[in-house]
Amino acid sequence: MSKKDMTMRKWRREYMRIVRLRNLAAATLDERAKCSKDLCRAIGPDRRLRKVRPVHVAQAMRAVWEAGQQSRAQRLLVVARDMFAEAVSAGALDKNPAMHVKPLPYHVRRARLSIRHWRRTQAVLAGERAKWRRLLAVLALVTGQRRSDLVKMRFADVWGGYLHVEQVKTGARIALPLDLKLRAIKMTLGDVIELCRAYEPPGETLLRKSTGAPVSVGMLSKAFTSAFALAVKRWRHPEHTTPSLAECRSLSERLYSSQGIDTQTLLGHKRPATTALYHDDRGLSRAEGRWRHLSLRRRRRRRRKAAK
Repeated sequence: MSKKDMTMRKWRREYMRIVRLRNLAAATLDERAKCSKDLCRAIGPDRRLRKVRPVHVAQAMRAVWEAGQQSRAQRLLVVARDMFAEAVSAGALDKNPAMHVKPLPYHVRRARLSIRHWRRTQAVLAGERAKWRRLLAVLALVTGQRRSDLVKMRFADVWGGYLHVEQVKTGARIALPLDLKLRAIKMTLGDVIELCRAYEPPGETLLRKSTGAPVSVGMLSKAFTSAFALAVKRWRHPEHTTPSLAECRSLSERLYSSQGIDTQTLLGHKRPATTALYHDDRGLSRAEGRWRHLSLRRRRRRRRKAAK
């Protein structure tokens, strides 16, 4: 079969071969595979590529969006544009049918975590029998890292005065100084690591079960969610779902940013725009009745030294 007569099914196989050569993270590769499969099924696996129109892509995206998976609908469009762009490059298409499809409105429903709610949740976790649960939210807040990175942090990663983190999702490599201090809870990264080192039984990872084995990402999420439910019994924001453990990352960014810390490096982002998304509190300040106060103090301008 010539490239001009390629079907969706055959092109998807070719597209995944191309994507695997990009050296993407495993999670990203898995997402591309799922979205391209959904796209192929929705448009029709036996439909010729040259017969695919923008309306077919739009219908596939809207079906996902109407099923309540708004963020997935956006990702589907991103993959569709990339998938058909590769087809254009390969000579299987003349035009990309997904380029003229507009994204559907997307509203993030998960609420941001406030330091007040974090403290209440931590108070519940501090009374847990499993010792790793007592340090879960503290480690997440002080490091600002993702759940997948929290579970694989090892004592062997601590050397030269730094905790070395190679992020699972992006592969970014970050060295966090042990004297990094989060003023909101008056703790340094070194303090938290020593607390992790002190509890029994010994093990390779900072967070570990009673057997010394590492905990799973699912266990982290479940522990935080159940503790939050006990700490905040009356949720006053019905337009938003309750915060999850992942929201410790945004709270960490906002707290460190107020200290003047380089949060783009802390979070391992390539672009400032990505960090800005984490800095957005999604109306949390307004919901808590907070105001931004304009200061009348003049900023001191640095005098330039006269050229010699």
